Amino acid sequence: MTDLTLRNGTQKLAVSLFGNPDGPPVVFLHGVSLSRDTWAEVANGLAQDYQIWTLDFRGHGHSDHADGYSLDDYVSDARTLLKMIDRPATLVGHSLGGCVAGVLAQSAVTNISGVFLEDPPWYLGEPGEWARSVYPRLFTMVRAQQADWQEKGEPLQTYYDFFANAPSPAGGRASDHISHRHLLSHASSLQRQDNRCWGDDGSVVQGSVLAEIDTTAKILCPVTLLQGDPAYGAAFLDGHENRFKQANPDARVVGFPGIGHNIHRTVASAPLFLAELRALLSKVAR
Repeated sequence: MTDLTLRNGTQKLAVSLFGNPDGPPVVFLHGVSLSRDTWAEVANGLAQDYQIWTLDFRGHGHSDHADGYSLDDYVSDARTLLKMIDRPATLVGHSLGGCVAGVLAQSAVTNISGVFLEDPPWYLGEPGEWARSVYPRLFTMVRAQQADWQEKGEPLQTYYDFFANAPSPAGGRASDHISHRHLLSHASSLQRQDNRCWGDDGSVVQGSVLAEIDTTAKILCPVTLLQGDPAYGAAFLDGHENRFKQANPDARVVGFPGIGHNIHRTVASAPLFLAELRALLSKVAR
């Protein structure tokens, strides 16, 4: 693996490159409270056949903090990486990363072979949709807790215990369903993240940052979308699949009953996540 620094204007962004140097490029984009490290297991499963790129968005992981964290800012980060790669790439995005991938794939000038979207909050920027999700309460709580811990300089263990001991909608604790490695990665990501990523103006906590998405525009390449179970905390809510198919008739939408927002991080669903991703890559990666 090679760690690189990518410049987007004055921003320095952390990127990792590994896998088959001659393979088709696959770019992984993380969610709002995660970092590029979340993709280690999935990327390693593909590394023999594909050239793997993982990116820390601004304000996350080892990338610079920034003055702005709009959706357009994150799209700009990913577009800068695609320009550097300068080959047709497949985008894999979780949550926020899925929204970034989808927006990029709505543009005919972007060099994208296909997109693989993991439970993106695609419609949560619309009036009323954010309010019927779990995220207003959850994000408000996480934002405040993170700010307090960062001010106090709390150790990594505090963040780890917070995630590991959280009650799971599937029963028991999060640690019963998510591996130690993933919990540690999430803890480290939240510890490093710029608290302003949640929006000084409340834009993320209120969901308004997602209003920048044109949900009626077509994605201009093959797309697979994984839909978690809203009863377990998913962001792609009931009925969203029908709207998505109306705008993208050829899209493959795969439901995961009993699995929440973190399909690639949940032990029970991780193998199927990888199988679905391999299926898309076999058709579009070149």
